[in-house]
Amino acid sequence: MILDFLLALIVFAFIITIVVSAHEFGHFLGAKKTKTKVTEFAIGFPPFIWKKQIGETLFAIGSIPFGGYNKIYGESEPAGNQKDPSSFTSKTTFQKFIIIISGVVGNFLLSILLFYIILFSSNLNSSVGLINPEYKFPFGHQENYLLIGDVREDSPAHLSGINKDEFILEINETRVQSANELNTILEQTKGEVIRVLTKQRETNLETVHTIDNKEAWLGIGYTSIANISYNSNLKDKVFSGAMHTYNFADYSLKTLGGIIADSFKAKDASIATNAIAGPVGIFAITKISLGEGFMHMLNLTAIISLALAITNLLPLPALDGGKCVYLFFQKINPRVFTDELSEKIDSAGFILLMCLGVLIIIKDIFQFKDFIF
Repeated sequence: MILDFLLALIVFAFIITIVVSAHEFGHFLGAKKTKTKVTEFAIGFPPFIWKKQIGETLFAIGSIPFGGYNKIYGESEPAGNQKDPSSFTSKTTFQKFIIIISGVVGNFLLSILLFYIILFSSNLNSSVGLINPEYKFPFGHQENYLLIGDVREDSPAHLSGINKDEFILEINETRVQSANELNTILEQTKGEVIRVLTKQRETNLETVHTIDNKEAWLGIGYTSIANISYNSNLKDKVFSGAMHTYNFADYSLKTLGGIIADSFKAKDASIATNAIAGPVGIFAITKISLGEGFMHMLNLTAIISLALAITNLLPLPALDGGKCVYLFFQKINPRVFTDELSEKIDSAGFILLMCLGVLIIIKDIFQFKDFIF
């Protein structure tokens, strides 16, 4: 148990370091593109196990993983270097925007790259669990399945030889893609002998099971799964990584929006908060996923990178999205929206985000306590 915990912690630290470093490297490249001085770029946090001064930048690797950082000249101490052409504060609004948004771009590009690797290792196919079975992905060819997660002992499904981790494909040669379709067919064939076609998840072996449908009940638990294929034409193959990134971003945002709407409708905040995970929740998911293999870890890394990109686009103080919004108002009225005010707003926003982070961590500890240790 202790070894599992330590292994999960190492993998978690590695994933977070990759994702955050991609974000910070994006800022670094944005700064270089606009000829803005970067005094320090670090992977991990001090004490440093390696560091080297290259030009105007100190590059370093810290002994504490879990991320990394940039120090862009003039970004956090604007008052004293406004006239220095290499300072962040001396740059135009568009140049500042490039520096700020480049971190988000870095995370999107990391997700695209990892999804390319994952897709090309699986014949350009990907399976995604669906919270909303009615959702249709914008890109790729989508087919929905029901994945069996549990088979009750001595149930009709169990007695016919149906096992966990099999897809339900057809009943009486009628395609089954959702829970509603399954229940409808079972009701229509109640009292009849039915033929259920399943496919094993790992081997793709298809089997026909004969079941006496006495009670319109199979005795199974299942999850809605969407299989998305990007191999139908050359365009899908070439842009599969970008398409899958967009698909996942669109699905995540619409699903989260639906959950928040349900939370307001039910007047129950726990519906929304349980759908949001912080560092502890991500660690728990990492620990649960360890046995799924290397590609599953790559997929988790791509998803976390995408989540970081989307989160940073939110128009909140201290986040990249909030900084971009401030640039817009600063362009309209620079006398009111000064660099000094921006620093104060970012500091206050950072404190509020840290407080929110602590609350999410406490929530995650209670929500995932059975999976952490």
